[in-house]
Amino acid sequence: MNQLRGVLLLLCLSNAFYGISQATKTVDYTLGVQPLHAWLMIHSPKLDTFSGTTGTGFQVELNRYRKDDLAYSYAHRNYNSGFALQYMHFSNAALGNALNLSYFIEPFLIERGKFSIRMRAAGGINFASNPYDKQANPLNDGYSSHVNGYLGFGFSSNYRFSKNMAAFAQATFSHFSNGNTKNPNLGLNFPNIGAGVEYKLATKTKPLGTLLFYKERWRFDLGSFVCNKSLPFYPKERYWAYGIFGQAGYRSGAINAWTFATEAYADNSMRAILDSNLAYKDKQLDHRVIGLMAGHEFVFNRCIFSQQLGVYIYKEVPQELINKVYHRWGFNYKLNRNFMMGINLNANLQKAFILDARLVYSFYR
Repeated sequence: MNQLRGVLLLLCLSNAFYGISQATKTVDYTLGVQPLHAWLMIHSPKLDTFSGTTGTGFQVELNRYRKDDLAYSYAHRNYNSGFALQYMHFSNAALGNALNLSYFIEPFLIERGKFSIRMRAAGGINFASNPYDKQANPLNDGYSSHVNGYLGFGFSSNYRFSKNMAAFAQATFSHFSNGNTKNPNLGLNFPNIGAGVEYKLATKTKPLGTLLFYKERWRFDLGSFVCNKSLPFYPKERYWAYGIFGQAGYRSGAINAWTFATEAYADNSMRAILDSNLAYKDKQLDHRVIGLMAGHEFVFNRCIFSQQLGVYIYKEVPQELINKVYHRWGFNYKLNRNFMMGINLNANLQKAFILDARLVYSFYR
């Protein structure tokens, strides 16, 4: 009897080891290099002085292509992810130079043999050399911090002409700002194009991490967010904005989801303006708002990139301070199946309005 138990135990252990040994992923690592040319987009009259500004630079990126069948089975397409370092020198000295470090997700939209067309969403951190300074650099209303948030969205085409080499071309819309945490902060938008080569470094098989793709069609989110910001009128003062939101997301494909959400928040910076401006002071206007939003998500295991268009259904703050229509860009990271943390940018009147940190609880149906 003891011998039988021993045999059964060995069989169980061998099956467990076999299951663990199968929990692997195959990744192709490649290095891409490209020169870049950019054009500064003028989205505010305060940036008219920079009209005609261009940028020259380069980008180096580490790509991680999933090549195993498991990756294709849960995404239903090939995809790339990785890290990019982008350097940009602006032709106007007041804007200086920018260094952007980002993480990106890049699903393949079209794949025909050696040729592919892809879409890329990127988010990360920006280091800018020449922020606004009242004495040294008073012209730069674009940014006032050395450290900012970076967002990028674009498309690329790629042709693999040998086992280890490929050529590619990219077009990207890049943006950086500090999310209104310090003013002035109109932000810089600079569409850029580039073409380069990609070299395969290695193929590695690694243990598979926790899979957090969900099979259910519906995901429901409840969360709260907080932001500490400033105002152009009172750049040395700090104000809190905080709120709650609820969201329903319908997953229409392996990596695509459509979202419908509502949010309510209080912005103490608006309270300060309403209380100090004679045009608003006697009207007893509310600094709290309620909005409805609809949008889209790219869902990649632990990472979710989102974009939403919103409209305020309750807003007493005047139109010149907060526009009724706004949009949000976000990145959430799944801690586990039920909890996420993330950052989200509320853009209003063509500039960053609130950059918040948020905690989200999710459940599924």
